[in-house]
Amino acid sequence: MSGSRLHADPAAAGFTLLELVVVLALLGLATALVAPAGFRMIDSWRRATEVDAVIGALVAVGQQARQQGRALRLEAGEVPADTIPGLPEGWTVVLSQPLHVEANGACGGSGGELRSQGYVRTFALAPPYCRARLDVEPER
Repeated sequence: MSGSRLHADPAAAGFTLLELVVVLALLGLATALVAPAGFRMIDSWRRATEVDAVIGALVAVGQQARQQGRALRLEAGEVPADTIPGLPEGWTVVLSQPLHVEANGACGGSGGELRSQGYVRTFALAPPYCRARLDVEPER
């Protein structure tokens, strides 16, 4: 038996270094093209979640008035963060007109802007239950 399989043809044994470098370069290029869009999408989801939390905190002002058994009034302009329980950190609410909520939770309606680090969304709260709508032009 003179034909030993220990010394097989080296060309058929695996991949060359050049082939591996080309594949890695293509994977790096594909990642570089896709990654920024992925990061923007994740940031968009995070902001949407925070906007939902801010709107939820605004709508909860009616519940706060019912629990306290007294009417609440938020003045027009920037609302202090401690006035709205559950407001996510870094967000501010600017009302274009005062928001008046009766002791039974009924609200008179208002509108304004939600702001966070240069990001701005307009909103409106419609009476009688402060139903929120986003991206509307608030009344001034």
